[in-house]
Amino acid sequence: MSTYESGVRAGGAGGLSRRAIAATGVGAVGCIVGAVLDPRRAAFSYLAAYATVVAAVLGALCMIMIAQVTAANWFVVLRRRAEQIASTLPVLAVLFVPVAVALPLVFPWVHGGTGIAARGDAHFQSLVAAKTAYLNVPFFIARAVVYWIAWIVLAELLRRASLRNDRQPSAALVNRMRVVSAVGLPIFALTLSFASFDWLMSLTPSWYSTVFGVYYYASGMVAAMGLLALVAWRARAREDDRLGAVVEPDHIHAIAKLTITFLLFWAYIGYAQLIVIWSGNVPVEVSWYVTRLAGAWRALAIVLLFGGFALPFLLLVVRSIKRSPRAMAALGVWLLLMHYLDIYWMAMPEYGPGAAGFIWCDAAALVFICGATVLCWQWRCAGEFAVVQTDPALAESVNYRTE
Repeated sequence: MSTYESGVRAGGAGGLSRRAIAATGVGAVGCIVGAVLDPRRAAFSYLAAYATVVAAVLGALCMIMIAQVTAANWFVVLRRRAEQIASTLPVLAVLFVPVAVALPLVFPWVHGGTGIAARGDAHFQSLVAAKTAYLNVPFFIARAVVYWIAWIVLAELLRRASLRNDRQPSAALVNRMRVVSAVGLPIFALTLSFASFDWLMSLTPSWYSTVFGVYYYASGMVAAMGLLALVAWRARAREDDRLGAVVEPDHIHAIAKLTITFLLFWAYIGYAQLIVIWSGNVPVEVSWYVTRLAGAWRALAIVLLFGGFALPFLLLVVRSIKRSPRAMAALGVWLLLMHYLDIYWMAMPEYGPGAAGFIWCDAAALVFICGATVLCWQWRCAGEFAVVQTDPALAESVNYRTE
């Protein structure tokens, strides 16, 4: 039996990890304690962590669809893991419930919430009042339901077709995945953009940016590439993970090239948004950046500039790093951290002074949501093949070489 054949004949994830269960439990306790001590601060912590994880998982879903539409055959050996990451969307939909419950604590446009009452600014209130047709709780919840239905349906259609194709190979199933991806990408782009408007941009309802959704998407794609690099390294490091039998440095190299592409895209969109708003110098628009480029938030912005862009960019131009599973995994962890800090920098300044006082609550929320997501992945994917078995491009993917 060949290395490839032994690889694809093994099952996927095993039982639920004790570490994931423990992390989820500890994180849940921390969230509850934070909610008792300062409900509003705990709600902000939860939203930042939630938006971080959702963006990374949706990035994996988007990568599946991009690979299908562009016939990126090198990605076939990694597609099953990406499908498994996207399979956690149902639990993330359930985890949206605390966000919905905490709307009055976080979003200043909610009638009876804490935000507008604290702002005696008549101009601010008039700007928010002009958007009530869009920014109201029933419509907000309805839109969120639409987003989650769209994302889950897309992920499940692709995953089920892929699993079924393992059992009963069919050209029709392969074509179905391609069609679903072609139709799904525009739907994905619209729903993700509006979700970012709702969950992050509306934290400052008087402010807007037409490229905010693209910025959130780019940040999520960088995180997704980091996550895939981490998964690929873990597969190669573990003898019992059969994905490692077919993932070569050339596949890691391909992930690295996509990572630097999305990293440049993220930096470009962020710079374009800043320069346009700053040059326009419209008070209601530039105030968003004034807040985030002052005090401790300015220090975090510098960390994002150098740690989130400059350092990874310089590392990714080194060929030996791009082909090293261990180095790319370490960089992937770093990019996931930078992604969280990016979302944190966008969301947390709206809490106001004293945000640093509950950093432990931020950690608890992130650990809880990550732990619950990992548990969902382990439960849904137990016993699955680690690599797709019968895709027409599988042999080409296994033998993929960058040179």
